[in-house]
Amino acid sequence: MAALYLIATIAKGDTVKLLAVNGSPRKTMNTGLLLEKIVDGAASKGATAECVHLRDLTFKGCMSCFHCKDSKGKHYGKCAVQDGLTPVLQKAHEADVLVLGSPFYFSMETALMRACMERLWFQYYLYTTKKPPMSPRKKATALVYTMNVREADMVAYGKDVIVARSKGLMERFFAPCEVFLCCDTKQVKDYSKYEFDVFDVPSKLKRHDEIFPKELERAFDFGVNLVI
Repeated sequence: MAALYLIATIAKGDTVKLLAVNGSPRKTMNTGLLLEKIVDGAASKGATAECVHLRDLTFKGCMSCFHCKDSKGKHYGKCAVQDGLTPVLQKAHEADVLVLGSPFYFSMETALMRACMERLWFQYYLYTTKKPPMSPRKKATALVYTMNVREADMVAYGKDVIVARSKGLMERFFAPCEVFLCCDTKQVKDYSKYEFDVFDVPSKLKRHDEIFPKELERAFDFGVNLVI
């Protein structure tokens, strides 16, 4: 599906640009590692690809200033707030492929990612049925989610609703959105330091050693497929 939109939007000979945005507060754990593999996969096919870590930035969510809705103002269709997220929103605007990644915290994206999503989506939204959203153009998109329980158990935590909501908004503003799920992840490097009796820790660690490397390989392939 991604290729259909890339063919339509990339001029012959141009380099595909992929931007991955990490909404996890931890840069080198599950979500961050998967996103880096996606970047590597895209780069292996000649794409210009990078991963931005939101935890490194100082920014806020949408301020509801409505400058992005003022058709006579200089910020029409663009977030007017100037902070650490501003260059990321510009890169997202220009990217051919946009990937947003987040762990599930209390059954939804992290506060970092939600703030980013608010700013990303609302700048393009119009309160009218007479015009389409002000999104720059169709682009390939993806959502990457990690979670510490099994995928089968995530239904009880509202996973289907959360994913469908964010996927639907990505598709409303951009194009069909791919979803990458990685479940039953390892949360900490040393479980003995914390109270984790709700998990079978040995089984979780065994699964991480055996399965997570395969998930990283899958993420690499996912990145490849997003840019070809």
